[in-house]
Amino acid sequence: MKLNVEDKEDRLFVQIGGQLLYSEADQFKEEVLPKIGQHSTVTVDCENLEFIDSAGTGAIVRLWKECRMVGAELELIRVLPEVQKLLHMTRLHQLAKVTGIDEAA
Repeated sequence: MKLNVEDKEDRLFVQIGGQLLYSEADQFKEEVLPKIGQHSTVTVDCENLEFIDSAGTGAIVRLWKECRMVGAELELIRVLPEVQKLLHMTRLHQLAKVTGIDEAA
């Protein structure tokens, strides 16, 4: 998993690549959750995220819960079709705004 987390004004911008698996889920939570702070939006750029397993989806749910606690919106952008299918199967698209790679502006 490749992970880059940046503060951009009132937005926390997270770029994730590779695979978000059981072995990386804790690292993802440790690096991202403490930085949510007072951001109004948390954007996760998934353009290079090739696969996500159940622990990875659990990490996204935890991120959504933390965002909700501080009043921030979670959005997953540029999600590849394969990952988008998994997010729909687990109904994560009902919790966060999910935009496919072909829908990105």
